[in-house]
Amino acid sequence: MEKYHTEVFYAAAYKFGIRSEGTQITHFSEHSLVGSFERDGAKYFLRVTNSLHKQFEKIIGEVQWVNFLNGKGLRISRAIHSLDGNLAERLIVADNCFTAVCFKGAQGRPVRRSDQSENLFKRMGMFMGKMHNITKQYVHEDLITRRSDWSVETKKVLGIDLPTSEKDIIRRYVALLEYVSELPYSVDSYGLIHADFHYGNFFIDGDSIYLFDFDACRYSWFIDDIAVALFYASPIVSSSSYANTFLTSFMEGYRAKNCLEEVWLKEIPYFIKLREIGRYIKLFHACGGKIEELHQWGRDFMKNRKESIIRDFPVV
Repeated sequence: MEKYHTEVFYAAAYKFGIRSEGTQITHFSEHSLVGSFERDGAKYFLRVTNSLHKQFEKIIGEVQWVNFLNGKGLRISRAIHSLDGNLAERLIVADNCFTAVCFKGAQGRPVRRSDQSENLFKRMGMFMGKMHNITKQYVHEDLITRRSDWSVETKKVLGIDLPTSEKDIIRRYVALLEYVSELPYSVDSYGLIHADFHYGNFFIDGDSIYLFDFDACRYSWFIDDIAVALFYASPIVSSSSYANTFLTSFMEGYRAKNCLEEVWLKEIPYFIKLREIGRYIKLFHACGGKIEELHQWGRDFMKNRKESIIRDFPVV
């Protein structure tokens, strides 16, 4: 992706009628690139994604759901149309395929450490509860653009080749998948979820939350979304008291906006462990087992992580 940064970004900007000299690349990775620009006093973000990471059709499914939620009153960065009236544009640069989408910038500011309180946790729960409640009304009939379900990501993780030293990790991951796959489905417990609800993906605007980055959205159980929020809200060094405080306040807010049977709360440890092991496998593979070569967050996450996964693995 890095090799074609400028060419790809300018091609995407042209599709959305953006003057290239007024844009700024703010983020890039091996599979996507994000840039910002201003128009009529408002900020917008242009995202370009390599089709090897996400197919054009699935990104269409993402932005359609985003705009559905926005249209129902949720404060979410909505996708805007290109000059040709499309929510997503396909680009071919140097025989590589990319998808460009453009979102209106979120209002507010990033979350600070001082913001992380029971009040914020409750507001996070209220936002997610409202999102899940609204999603029950959403029907996406086009199977081509319909977002994938939770199992697609887990299959990608299972496809990562790890050394035999990690066989205990893989064995536990497979056991979790077998357990989760047997959980029941219903419109009140399963639907489209954000799947990456954490402090880095929403802004605070007064007493409101403004959510963005739906790249990971998928079909899964609503409790999966709650578990992911808890997983990322808790400190790297796990603290049961902090986690309990977060979940208590979060669920108080969630129940005010959506009804989810209490029995689902017992599934939280399984979905947290699913995310934790998946993250471990990806990071281990990325650095070839050389943990010291990871970025700071990765090093902190991986420290004693294998031992904790094995020690605290839930009974399945």
